Amino acid sequence: MAPKKTSKTRQKIHQLYEENELANLESNRNRARSFSVGTTTGGILEISMRGDYSHLWYILQPVEAVEIINQLAAATGLEVAMRPRQDFATWRGWDTDTPNGAFWVGAAAWQLKEEDRLKIEETKMKNIKSIEPVNENDEVKEESEVNDEE
Repeated sequence: MAPKKTSKTRQKIHQLYEENELANLESNRNRARSFSVGTTTGGILEISMRGDYSHLWYILQPVEAVEIINQLAAATGLEVAMRPRQDFATWRGWDTDTPNGAFWVGAAAWQLKEEDRLKIEETKMKNIKSIEPVNENDEVKEESEVNDEE
């Protein structure tokens, strides 16, 4: 009995399966096995990915690194509050020593030094008390009056 002849379509399907299998093996061969981040010079960062047979790296400016942090956070459903570390040394200034500096923006209360948190609270209270009434009949209540009513 002669072997059954396969159609050209069936041969093409078989060929595509083999091509996909080969492509899968090649992509696994080039897959990154580790991911690391380091610094180079002048505030530049380097991301490195090592595979079994290859090595891939990318150089980033600090702004690009912050964007990647935000993208990773967004992709995982997180919101990241960022501020410079208290002992941060870098190639550029964060301008945290200026009066009314915005070093605290995006920081949670527990991320701030106690003295910084109290300064911010004091500044906010001054701003609230400086708000003038909308018209002559409105009164600005002191905080103690508000607490007494509750």
